[in-house]
Parts: sequence; structure tokens; C-alpha cells
Amino acid sequence: MNVSAQQPAKTHGSAPAGSSPNGGVVEVNDTAIENRLVELALKGPEYDASVHQGRIAELELKRAKSTWLNLLTISTNYNDQSFAKPVANGAATYVYPKYFFGITIPLGIFFSQGNQVKTARESIANSKDQQEILARTLKMQVLTKYKQYKFYAAQIEMENELSNDVLVTATQAEQNFRQGKITVDTYILAQRAKNEEMVKIMNLQLQQDLVRLDIERMIGVSLDSVLRPYFTAPASDNKSKR
Repeated sequence: MNVSAQQPAKTHGSAPAGSSPNGGVVEVNDTAIENRLVELALKGPEYDASVHQGRIAELELKRAKSTWLNLLTISTNYNDQSFAKPVANGAATYVYPKYFFGITIPLGIFFSQGNQVKTARESIANSKDQQEILARTLKMQVLTKYKQYKFYAAQIEMENELSNDVLVTATQAEQNFRQGKITVDTYILAQRAKNEEMVKIMNLQLQQDLVRLDIERMIGVSLDSVLRPYFTAPASDNKSKR
């Protein structure tokens, strides 16, 4: 499957799509990940069912080709009569053959058999087309879900950065309220903004988790097991280790 190359995505913080286990920034090879997701999706039971359907169509063609053998009738007869003709030396000659063989072929077979074979061949062609359509559909679906997953990861990252400012503001508001520097209404507004930001992050995380579950349903393994092998250490870390 050909997947268009993309620039490596960079995320950090709590965004799972591009975060290393220690929370550092990583570079993800999106092309390799997408190819792997498509490969796993095409190994699932949904696509495998189309493969079995294709094999069934091939067996139907073989059966159609051999059906005419079941319609043949072979008959034999033994001729127990002998027509002797005397000859000069007293011996007799006999009329042959004594055994008769016959094959009965229904006339309808010449008209129906060809159509059955053609129908079976068309069924195979249709099965291959359906299999290709399914492959393209699965590819589109799994890649779309993965892009949604990364989109939510980027949103969560941005919201986490914004939430830091909101939390600082809420903390300062609480301190100022205790010191009597602000009113109750100002304090409540600051706390409400903090809560709304937390709820927004939770909703984004929920949407990302739902997309993750849908991807894992299609590929049959955990998404982390696909992403983990393609994580690479950031360039700055590599330089610092030299």
C-alpha cells in the first residue's frame, strides 16, 4: 500500500501519539506507522472473510465445470444371439459384436453448462472486485482514524500548555482572595475557568481514547505496540549524549 509521505510529527507533554515513556519530545515516522496500520487492518477477520469468499467462488467454478459428468449415463448390453452361417468345412461364423456400449448425454447440457461456467467466472471476478473495494475502504478508515488520533493529541498538547497558565491564574486568585485583594466573584471566575479547562482536556482525552479503541478494533493489537517501535530520540538529546 502506498502512503503519502508526511513530515515527522512532534508532540510532547501528555500527547501519547508522539510522547516517549519519560514524557520527552520524540519524532515519529508517520509513513512507517501508517503502512503498519494498513498491513494489520488487512490481516483482520473482516478482510479475511473476503478472501474466503473468493475461494468459495473458485470452488463453485470447479463444480460447474464438472457438473456435466454427473449427467452422463453409460449403458451396456450383451448380445446373446448368434447368427451362425454354415460353411463348407462344417464350421460356423458368428455375427459380432456381442457387447454394446452406449453414452446418453442430455441435450440441455449444451445450453445450460456454458452459462453455469460463465456465471461462476463472473462470481470470481465480482469477488475480487469486492475484495479490492474492502481493502481500499479499510485503508481509508484506519488512516483516517490515525489522523484523528494525532489531531486530538495535538489539541491535548495545546490545551495542556494553556491549562498551565489557567492553573497559575487560579492559584494566584486563591492567594489574593485569602489576602483580601480580590472579591469573591473574581475568585469564583478564576476557579470556574480552571474547571472548564480541565473538563475540556478530559473531553479531548475521551475522544482520543475512543478513536484509539476503534483503531485497535481494526488492527487487532494495541496502538501503543505499533507506535512504540517508531519512536526516535530527539536530536538535542542525541547531541547531549555525545
